Amino acid sequence: MATLTTLSDRLRAEIGDIGRSFVETFESDGLTKRFQLQYAPIKGSNLTIKVGNTNVSSTSTVEEVVGMVELASTPIAGSQVTISGTAYKYFTDTEIQYYVNSAFLEHARSTTDSNGALATLATLPSIDEYPLVILASTMALYTLATDSAFDIDIISPDGVSIPRSERFRQVSEIIANRKEQYRELCNMLGIGMYKIEVFSLRRTSRRTNAYVPIYRPKEIDDRSLPQRVYLSIPTYGDITPPGTVTTRDLSMYAGDDFELILKFNMDLSTYTPLSQIRLSPSYPANQVGPVIVATFEIEKFASQTGGILDSLRLSLEDAVTASLPRTAFWDIQLTSSLGEVKTYLTGKVFTRAQVSKTNGDFSV
Repeated sequence: MATLTTLSDRLRAEIGDIGRSFVETFESDGLTKRFQLQYAPIKGSNLTIKVGNTNVSSTSTVEEVVGMVELASTPIAGSQVTISGTAYKYFTDTEIQYYVNSAFLEHARSTTDSNGALATLATLPSIDEYPLVILASTMALYTLATDSAFDIDIISPDGVSIPRSERFRQVSEIIANRKEQYRELCNMLGIGMYKIEVFSLRRTSRRTNAYVPIYRPKEIDDRSLPQRVYLSIPTYGDITPPGTVTTRDLSMYAGDDFELILKFNMDLSTYTPLSQIRLSPSYPANQVGPVIVATFEIEKFASQTGGILDSLRLSLEDAVTASLPRTAFWDIQLTSSLGEVKTYLTGKVFTRAQVSKTNGDFSV
């Protein structure tokens, strides 16, 4: 599963902007509380600032782009100010994350799952991650090219020439190569902005406007049950704003124990969780009530990682997964002590049929 942090690290590796640690020491003159570092840009979140043996990191102001640190108060004359942290060559974390988010919006603008929900960073297929990083690298390199475009060539009277425009030409060539690499990957993998669309013609019912199911083709001697194909549903230009409920599909193997851990940045001690699997969602127009085929066993546990971070462990025993249908629907909702109900995740449940069984079968 892709995260903004992992994609940002991969982007830095692609453009050669790996972080490097530094330690710099100043002696206070008793007049200034601003200190200019020799390194920029820097990572402000992990910067350690000490005046003598006192850590003043939480009360100091950091200008990451230029490497300027301002203390809350002026240190006394002669005291030693030590600043340590991580510096980069080109971009701050905020800029890198901006390029990743921008590239994701362009690369995954039409990527949907079988529910028709647009992909998020959490649901982005792994095959899309590297092309996404390549696209983000072109955006970052465009910034470097714009910066170098303001440099001018220098020619001295003694004949020494410094062609500063050479850097712009080199960066431009790298951008062209990266763009071509992204285009080639998209064409070959069928993803992103340059994917070659291959459609299976699908019929829709004239009475219900619902898709007619498509099943996987089989060999003539294959006696297995037909398997339904769940294709990505196009958005048809729908601009419906995204809701607060995140779509996440689950995959299980029948007859195996299943476990899923969900993390929440909130205290869950006063909330009552509920998560069920049904044959169909609960729509008001359902003539037959959506049958509950399973109810998750839910365990709450807390961990302290820089603040409140509670988790839920959802589990199903093997006897329950053995009887699940191939496709069903699920969600998880939390009810507060005041009776307020909120759903956080929803999606489909895909169950693969088991082969080996310990009972109920006979052998020849």
